[in-house]
Amino acid sequence: MDTEEKKLAPIILFAFKRLIPLKKTIESLLLNEEAKDSILYIFVDGAREEKPLEKEKVQTVQSYVKEIKGFKSVHYFFSEQNKGLGKSIIEGVTQIINQYGNAIVLEDDLILATNFLSFMNQGLNLYEKESKVFSICGYTNKIKTPKNYPYDSYFCTRSSSWGWATWADRWNSVDWELTNWNSYSKTKKNFNKWGGSDCFRMLRSVKEGKGNSWAIRFCFAQFLQDKLSLFPIISKVKNEGFDGEGTNCKKWSRFKHIFDISNIKKFNFPTSIELNKQLYKSAMSYHSIPIRIYSRIMYLIHN
Repeated sequence: MDTEEKKLAPIILFAFKRLIPLKKTIESLLLNEEAKDSILYIFVDGAREEKPLEKEKVQTVQSYVKEIKGFKSVHYFFSEQNKGLGKSIIEGVTQIINQYGNAIVLEDDLILATNFLSFMNQGLNLYEKESKVFSICGYTNKIKTPKNYPYDSYFCTRSSSWGWATWADRWNSVDWELTNWNSYSKTKKNFNKWGGSDCFRMLRSVKEGKGNSWAIRFCFAQFLQDKLSLFPIISKVKNEGFDGEGTNCKKWSRFKHIFDISNIKKFNFPTSIELNKQLYKSAMSYHSIPIRIYSRIMYLIHN
């Protein structure tokens, strides 16, 4: 592996049946100067057997993927069966991240700022040997920044799954099967306090086979290890998946953000890996019980 490939992490993109959102993701990614020197891996999930109309949509996505250009190289994997997002991401990321040591991971409903790849790669390189850092996140909720806060990013507990990156050693530390459930089941109060009032419910749904979220298992490993994730002050990602077409998103979201249109690539990263109390409180307010109750009402109105 040459020096250039080591410098820029591989990009892993997961797609399914939505052509237009995928095109928008690719188009925004190509506006990043670093894209031309980055290797792109695309995983397209298979159609569900009980939904015969999906097959044609998936085939259309596959045809588009085969024609993608503009990156250092493009590699794609088409699943014959429908794995679901959770299994697709766990298997796909594991395959690629163990080849390179790190990876930037995207889904097909994200719009990336022109400085997204720069921020992600700088974060990966800067904190690679800082074991306290579990992931680099490209998305951030709209937050209240303290006066005189000198940095362009901050640390928080709960990682975001909307445009993120990590290293192989952190990824491989996750217990995807939740094997030690007797012990894990006793962490409900602390896990919810650490990451938000909805955390343990989602984790339990995976264990009971009702959900398949890879992200809550990733966050749970982060909680058990008492590690932090890096977030930008201004979001480098916006999620356009709340259109009713996505498999895992509804038509309304409680999450609000400010999208970075600055193209600035010189970032001032925190030198100390610790929580800023004001930023932490602001970021975590989106996961509070009152906000979640309001969200449920809005879901009913908009769906």
